[in-house]
Amino acid sequence: MAIFKTTNTKGAFPDAQYISAREAIPEAIALNELVATQSVVISGDAPRVNVPYVSVDPTANVVAEGAEITTSSPALNQVSFGTHKIALLVPFSNESLRYDDAVTLITDSATKALVAQADHLFLAADKDTGGVLPTGIAKITAATGDTGGVTEVTAASKEKTLDAVLDVLAQTTDKGATPTAIVMRFSTWATLMAITASDGRPLIEPDVTASATPTLFNTPVLFNSQVPANMILTVSAPDVIVSVSDIAADTDSSAMFTSDSSLLRMTMRIGFGVVKPERLGRVIVPAK
Repeated sequence: MAIFKTTNTKGAFPDAQYISAREAIPEAIALNELVATQSVVISGDAPRVNVPYVSVDPTANVVAEGAEITTSSPALNQVSFGTHKIALLVPFSNESLRYDDAVTLITDSATKALVAQADHLFLAADKDTGGVLPTGIAKITAATGDTGGVTEVTAASKEKTLDAVLDVLAQTTDKGATPTAIVMRFSTWATLMAITASDGRPLIEPDVTASATPTLFNTPVLFNSQVPANMILTVSAPDVIVSVSDIAADTDSSAMFTSDSSLLRMTMRIGFGVVKPERLGRVIVPAK
């Protein structure tokens, strides 16, 4: 991602450019098609996004030849969510710009920081006391009785964790979900790999654990350190809507003119909403 561009007329055209987030940070989990459905690109400093969706699918009917076809209209709704603004400011010496390797190191470090913060907000952001900003999907309240929320199951024991994952997949699928990914820390995956049967055989086959793209119950497994410890998430991508802005990358030397240095500023916005929280699953892995 090249961001160090200069112009001759700084007053009218400062050193700034906009980069598609989907191209610059495709590794961000919110931009993974197995985890979420990508929606509109946030324009400018939009603090809130409204995205329409079909809440009830139309009904297909069986009709006789020549018979009147009954009209079946889908029910339209919208999901509304706030957007988080992510920003970073990185100083660097002007001399470093003479070396391509230094530029690459700076830009790589900056994009990694953006990804880490975007992943944290999407997965583990605490509930906003003002009710404006979206809660990370791992922190959404669990369903209890008549109260809506994610489908949560606590494993009876560490050895029964796989049973709990299967239970959550079954429950969310019965509620209309299409499980597209299972997300957890690698340390949690290591816990699952260590579970053995009574004869000492691992319950997860070695071929699965050795795969670059592991699956569990025929569902892709993704690893991310921003998932809380001892927690496993099951995701239905059609039920999670994500909007991101382009990344604004700006460089300026005036603020640090006396030290022969410049500043790199990068900003972006990310917002997300869950259409039907009960279609997301969460498994709590006990310590023992």
